[in-house]
Amino acid sequence: VALTARIASATHDCFVFCFQFGQGNAFVGATPERLFRRTDDQLFSEVIAGTRPRGASSGQDQRLAYELLTSDKDQLEHDIVRKSIRQKLHKLVDHLDVDSHASVLRLAQKQHLCSEVQGTLKPGVDEGALLQRLHPTPAVGGYPTENALPEIARLEPFNRGWYAAPIGWIGSHDAEFVVGIRSAFVEPGKLSLYSGAGIVKGSDPDQEWDEVENKIRDFVEILGD
Repeated sequence: VALTARIASATHDCFVFCFQFGQGNAFVGATPERLFRRTDDQLFSEVIAGTRPRGASSGQDQRLAYELLTSDKDQLEHDIVRKSIRQKLHKLVDHLDVDSHASVLRLAQKQHLCSEVQGTLKPGVDEGALLQRLHPTPAVGGYPTENALPEIARLEPFNRGWYAAPIGWIGSHDAEFVVGIRSAFVEPGKLSLYSGAGIVKGSDPDQEWDEVENKIRDFVEILGD
């Protein structure tokens, strides 16, 4: 709980969570990525893909944001997620609006391309149907999902555990779920940190590794204090 409180104070515009399963074990994190929010039949989601660090000055910050907005690689990564959401939701909605141009979402240490998604759900569509269709997102499960997931399972040398799982709550008329990225699993005497990057045509391995390091910097700096 103390670690979660420090994470919350070091981040903004993120969903902070802490689940404790037993004595000494917990899954904590601060994710910017909302999977969906439902209020009655109204659906809201976001496309968050494409990343740059924050700048040390206002001028550098603006330069990095411009670089993000004009990057073919990052726009491709963003378009893949945008396309996937349209495909996954079209059978569940009567109406769907997806921003055609991304804006920049600025966090404490990072900035991302972000597009808003709004729709009207068909009668009878519940949270189970939304979770089944939207999880995993291309950011954590690849695209096309049915082809990417077996390759991820084959190539990744570790078990993700709770990393990237949908986390949220369900009420009588509303619900909200987020994607459990930028997170940590706490065990007695051990802390495992999780982060990732979207790999597409044009990705540079060194830059992607730097992106992973930057995404988890909030945790690393807290642990170093």
